[in-house]
Amino acid sequence: MFIKRSKTKILITGFIVLCAVLLSTVPANAVDIGGETIGITTDFTYASKYLWHGYDILDDRTAFQPSVTVDYKGFFAGVWGSWPGSSGFEDLTEIDLFTGYGRNFFEEDWYALDAWISYTYFIYPKINNDVDAQELGLGFSMPNLIPLGESALIPHYAMYYDWAGVQSSDKVDNGWFQTWGLTYSLPIPALIPTQEEQSLDLSWDITYNDGVFGSDSGWSHSTLGISSTFEWRNLYFTPSVNYQSSFEDSVNDEDELYALFSIGIVF
Repeated sequence: MFIKRSKTKILITGFIVLCAVLLSTVPANAVDIGGETIGITTDFTYASKYLWHGYDILDDRTAFQPSVTVDYKGFFAGVWGSWPGSSGFEDLTEIDLFTGYGRNFFEEDWYALDAWISYTYFIYPKINNDVDAQELGLGFSMPNLIPLGESALIPHYAMYYDWAGVQSSDKVDNGWFQTWGLTYSLPIPALIPTQEEQSLDLSWDITYNDGVFGSDSGWSHSTLGISSTFEWRNLYFTPSVNYQSSFEDSVNDEDELYALFSIGIVF
C-alpha cells in the first residue's frame, strides 16, 4: 500500500509541477512560437448540481469547480477541481489531472472532421483509502455536415473508458460510456458592444452506459442544454441551463434540472 501511495503522489506532484512550469513561462499575453501560441484558460464554474455521465455526484448539492488549461498546437493539459458547497460531502472533493490532443481535418469541406483524445486521472484527496480512477476519451464531430440557416447542426460522438487508478483496483468497475449528440449555435446580436459575435448555443445528447460503477447496462440518460457566452477583452462569462432525463435508476433515479455559471480569462 505504501508503494502505491508513493506512486500516486509522484504522479500528482509531477503533473502539477509541469503545469506550474508552463504557467510560469507564459506572461499576460500568450507566447508566440513559430507562429503558434501557448494559450492559457483559467475558469471558475459554479454548478447548482454536479452531474457526471448522468450520475448526481453530490445528491442535488452545489459545487465550485475551478480549472486551468494550457494548450499549444492542439495539445492541452490542465487541472480541474470540484469542491462541494455543502457540509457532509467533503469526501467527494475532487482533483482531476488531464491531458490530450485535438485536431481539425478537411476544414473547408462538407466532410470536415474535428477529433480529440484525452486522458484524465481522478483523485479524491479527502478519502482515507485513496480511491482514484482513470478515463480515456475519444471524440469526433462534423461541423460542416448539416448546414442549417446561418449556422450548422453539428453531430458528435464520444466514447470514454473508465478503470481503476493506482490505489483502487478493487473499487472501480471498468466500463464504457458512449455519447451521441447534436449542437446548434443560433447567431444573436451581441449584447456587449465590443463583442464581435454571439450565439445561443443549443445542445442535446444521449448516453449508453455498459455497466460502469456497478450500474445496469443500458441507455442511462439524455440531456438538453442552452447557453450563451458573453466576452469582454480576455474575459468571458457563460451561463447555461440543462435538463437531464434519466432512464436508468442504477445511474440516477430522478430527472435533473441544473445550471452552470462559468467565469474565465483566456491568455
